[in-house]
Amino acid sequence: MAKAVSRQANSLDEILDLVGGVARGAERLVGQQLEIFEAEFADELRLAGGAAAELGAGAGLVAVAGGLSSLALVHALHRATRLPLWSCYGVVAAACGSVGLGLLASGRRRAERVRLVPERSIEALKENLEWLKEQAS
Repeated sequence: MAKAVSRQANSLDEILDLVGGVARGAERLVGQQLEIFEAEFADELRLAGGAAAELGAGAGLVAVAGGLSSLALVHALHRATRLPLWSCYGVVAAACGSVGLGLLASGRRRAERVRLVPERSIEALKENLEWLKEQAS
């Protein structure tokens, strides 16, 4: 009878050791998952910053081109072509606006690639949780 109780106690100790090992592994896994999440989020923020900078630069260039450069170009075009001054303003404005719109479109495409939800980390976390469920059962 004493041997049976001793075996049960050993079995219980083995089960507790196993459960403790799974718990420590789960804790380590969750910690690693959080580190991956933080790294992925930082990458996405860096991409967002680059897209915002490009959009800002594009908008700034459209404003500068419309305000300062256009004056000099309009008068140079008027002198070279003898077109009416109003039509020279229109030609220069269209050229500057086209370049600025191109920059804005490029920045928008970059911004569309930004994902603030870290999809890879979430998928890995789902897989890890599934593994933990399997280990627990």
